[in-house]
Amino acid sequence: MLKNFVEDFAKSMEITDKTLPPAVNVKTKKEYQKGIGPYQETLLIRHVVSNMIENNPSLYSNLKLEVKYPNQRGRCDVVVNDNLFIEIKAVRKMRDNGTQEEFLVNHILSPYENDKSFLTDTKKLLDSEFIGEKAVVFYGYDYDEAPMDIIVGCYELIADKYFCKFKETYEHSFEGLIHPIHQRGKVKGYLLEQ
Repeated sequence: MLKNFVEDFAKSMEITDKTLPPAVNVKTKKEYQKGIGPYQETLLIRHVVSNMIENNPSLYSNLKLEVKYPNQRGRCDVVVNDNLFIEIKAVRKMRDNGTQEEFLVNHILSPYENDKSFLTDTKKLLDSEFIGEKAVVFYGYDYDEAPMDIIVGCYELIADKYFCKFKETYEHSFEGLIHPIHQRGKVKGYLLEQ
């Protein structure tokens, strides 16, 4: 199921990229440039998953967003068929205006719970009382000066050494996005050993 989810998420990113209106800055209310790249993580997931359900209702009819963790704070990003629990994180090194996002490394690699990084999301999901398979998924953008594989590789090394083991890994690329900076990338998913 995770393999399908990763492939369909990437394909739906390409589709929704061309149909969504520009994202809007929450503070300034200013529109970003066209394309899915500048969308805030939760909104992007909501739009992409909605497209996945529309394009494959038989596979995703029982897909839920923002499901409360049992006996702890927080919400799990996506639950498929009540037995695949997925945390999703964006890897976006560049901002809409071409400047670099200085907090990306902390956002992905911090091992400290208060930072709410992808590593700590992984541990939280693994330690949760959800019954079923558990997975983590990146979606991110590749740039000539900042390839996504470097930060993802760092995540894999730290996660493997200190947090978890990966049972299966899937990856699917996307390209041809209309934003001038966020034009190509990939979705990568990891099924966690329990």
